[in-house]
Amino acid sequence: MFGAKYLPIRKKLSMIIMASALLAVVLLSTVFIVYEYISLRNNIIKEFSTTSKIIANRSHAALLFSDTATLQENVDSLKIHDDVEATCLYNEMDDILASFNKKENETSCPDHPSRNLNHFDERYYQISEPIVVDGEAMGLLYIRVSLNSLNRHLSTYVITTGVFALIVICAVFIFSSFLQNFISTPLLLLKDTARQITRKKDYSLRATKESHDEIGDMVDTFNEMLATIQQQNKTILNDAEGLELKVEERTKELAMANKELEAFSYSVSHDLRAPLRAIDGFSKALLEDYGSELDHTAHDYLRRVRSASQKMGVLISSLLQLSRVTRKEIKDTHFDLSDMIMHIIHQMQEQEPDRLIDVQIQPEMYIMADPQLMEVALDNLLGNAWKYTKYEKFPKIEIGYYVENGHTIYFIKDNGAGFDERYAKNLFTAFQRLHSPEQFEGTGIGLATVSRIIHRHHGDIWAKSTIDEGATFYFTLYDNRPQPGETESFSSGTNPDKQTDKQTEKNT
Repeated sequence: MFGAKYLPIRKKLSMIIMASALLAVVLLSTVFIVYEYISLRNNIIKEFSTTSKIIANRSHAALLFSDTATLQENVDSLKIHDDVEATCLYNEMDDILASFNKKENETSCPDHPSRNLNHFDERYYQISEPIVVDGEAMGLLYIRVSLNSLNRHLSTYVITTGVFALIVICAVFIFSSFLQNFISTPLLLLKDTARQITRKKDYSLRATKESHDEIGDMVDTFNEMLATIQQQNKTILNDAEGLELKVEERTKELAMANKELEAFSYSVSHDLRAPLRAIDGFSKALLEDYGSELDHTAHDYLRRVRSASQKMGVLISSLLQLSRVTRKEIKDTHFDLSDMIMHIIHQMQEQEPDRLIDVQIQPEMYIMADPQLMEVALDNLLGNAWKYTKYEKFPKIEIGYYVENGHTIYFIKDNGAGFDERYAKNLFTAFQRLHSPEQFEGTGIGLATVSRIIHRHHGDIWAKSTIDEGATFYFTLYDNRPQPGETESFSSGTNPDKQTDKQTEKNT
């Protein structure tokens, strides 16, 4: 299942169609087989209930006059039925008056059969019919029927159903191979066009529109974007005069192209929400409306479908947040970063009231930045510290700042799981994670969003860590990190890498 994400879209679509068809065929085949089995059993019950009543009625007089010859004759009349293996006729004292058994090596008649026997076991169907004369039970007829014919018929039916199901699956496979082209072909053509444009730098190329649905709209948007970029390139190449003006115009045009790319990304992410909601909704409807008809495996599959669609919804929301962070206009404001941090910690504590974490916040950290963007960045950084300390017995988070050679550096330190610093460069890249989803959930977009926000403030962000000993994230605003060769000096705040006695405000 985990390797499916690396499969081409053609195979993924074929797998979805095949899985749905296989589930439907298995369910229908099971229903038909069970129905056939119940019908065969009901036919046996109906046939021998009638037969036993007829023979019991014919045996009234012979039983009264102890005419064993007639009774034996009545019993022997069932020999013509291939499935009847034994028949026994008793008097009121359970003495056998007449009987026959096709298998001599088996016991033919039970000693004291039940008066209301109507029972199936693995090999036989057994039935008894009281012989009543003038309202008084004078005897009992017992019949044992072999189920070999029923089992043979049922086996033939199962084989026939299996062959038919195999034919249906093969037909669905052939049909799915044709059907998936309607979705995969336009996407593959779009991919090939984008690859050619990247390789040749030829923006006159256009993607071929194969459909008039959402994919077709995406192709139109892509072609419009190419037309815009092509026109920009023509404008830049044709304008030989006024270099500064042309550079400025090109910058504006490129900004417009980037905006269209961001809008394109937003549109694609937004259009994915509707099918995801449909997948989740119909999966939930299947569980609620047909849950009693589905087996455990089907329930498990549907729960996996719902979980995957909901996880993808979270991923799309994270991508949209990353897109908004890129597009939002920065409005700098002077505010207390400590208050914002305490507010975020308070919200996390409300969501997990059972967790006790020693949170130390350096007071009165006033900064000049965009409050909304900084809240998003801090929410991600503090959320990571909160998340990666969940297995610690005494979790601790420290937030503060220090000044090093004129550079104001803010930090968020925890004593959680940490990470291998060899892979630190991957931390701030989208979809890059250093821990498995089984250990710590996440989308891999949070730190990429933080990095985008910090760099939009013309700052820098980096991290240091040791596995199982926690991690420290540093960032600057409107400044670059100090170089390793610069002399350290501290005008205020506390460097988390240096031992200090200064106490910071606690919020647990």
